[in-house]
Amino acid sequence: MSKKIVLFAGLLLFSAGAFAQDKIAYFNSTEVITAMPEFTAMQDSLQKTQNVIEAEMKILEEEYNKKYTAFMSEAEGLVESIKVRRMQEIQDIAARAETFQQQSREQFLQLQEQLLTPIKQKVQDTLKAVGTENNYTYILEIGQVLYFSPSAANATPQVKAKLGLK
Repeated sequence: MSKKIVLFAGLLLFSAGAFAQDKIAYFNSTEVITAMPEFTAMQDSLQKTQNVIEAEMKILEEEYNKKYTAFMSEAEGLVESIKVRRMQEIQDIAARAETFQQQSREQFLQLQEQLLTPIKQKVQDTLKAVGTENNYTYILEIGQVLYFSPSAANATPQVKAKLGLK
């Protein structure tokens, strides 16, 4: 029994010793990505797309409101078949608006991912280069680290410098 405890303690010490030799750093991806000019360009592109979507949605809303207001003001004097047709037109506009909104949201998210992918790849490539240059075994994302010592290496400035960011 005591041999097992000694063997287990030896394994713990060995793995702790091996881990102590690892050079670990952390970095803040949000700080790096938001400082990149590519990110600013991405935001501008997304804002332009959002403006176009909002303008088209406004047109649909105006069309809906116009038809609805006209229907409400004339509904009393209309025969049933005309009421049904106009109510159907109003429902069709609402359905088109809902479909447009869903499709626009999906396309916007696809565009966002399409524009963000090369930015993420550039950061990943830079992280690899910084890790290699500084002999880091691990570079951890600060948002996912539960604790880090104040003396831990912060690779964020190195990544930003390598990307030419301030």
